[in-house]
Amino acid sequence: MHKALFLDRDGVLDDLTPHENGEWGAPLRPEDVRLRPGAVEALRLAAGNGWLIFVISNQPDAAKGKTSIGALHAVHDELLRQLGDVPVREFFYCFHQSSDGCFCRKPSPYFVIQAARQYDVDLEQSWFVGDVDTDVECGRRVGCRTALLEYPHSSSRRGGQRPDWVCGDLDHFVRALTARTSPDDTRSED
Repeated sequence: MHKALFLDRDGVLDDLTPHENGEWGAPLRPEDVRLRPGAVEALRLAAGNGWLIFVISNQPDAAKGKTSIGALHAVHDELLRQLGDVPVREFFYCFHQSSDGCFCRKPSPYFVIQAARQYDVDLEQSWFVGDVDTDVECGRRVGCRTALLEYPHSSSRRGGQRPDWVCGDLDHFVRALTARTSPDDTRSED
């Protein structure tokens, strides 16, 4: 079985952007996509150390009427362009808003379970990494270890879950994770 990193997208791989309502959210246009510092290097390091990489993200802005589904696909295409040859196995997006009551929106672990089955992933040896409480809850629901990244613009959406590890950003997390000699060494962090 394989070990995997399940990553949220916005606030982990790319920056949140200010929206018209004054809140910070996912990029709504391709020109707004900005990768987080060190994200590409972190993903390459993780893949080079045997981690399968998946991105699991709620993307409800078209359902909320803030943009079109075509614009969300264009944002994804721009993200892929900026990531270059980084070996992300698959991207899983939920395009619903919370009021839709779908089965795929985080904190539901639906996409994690789907990826684990399709790619033979050992969830107990895997991590869910995100910047908000729903990411931590999603990982916990399937028995993954969890890391919470302290992205400044998402601070209002965390504090209700206790992750296994708190880090400044993805680069910090992956460098510390790959420096470990035993998977058990990563069970708890300060």
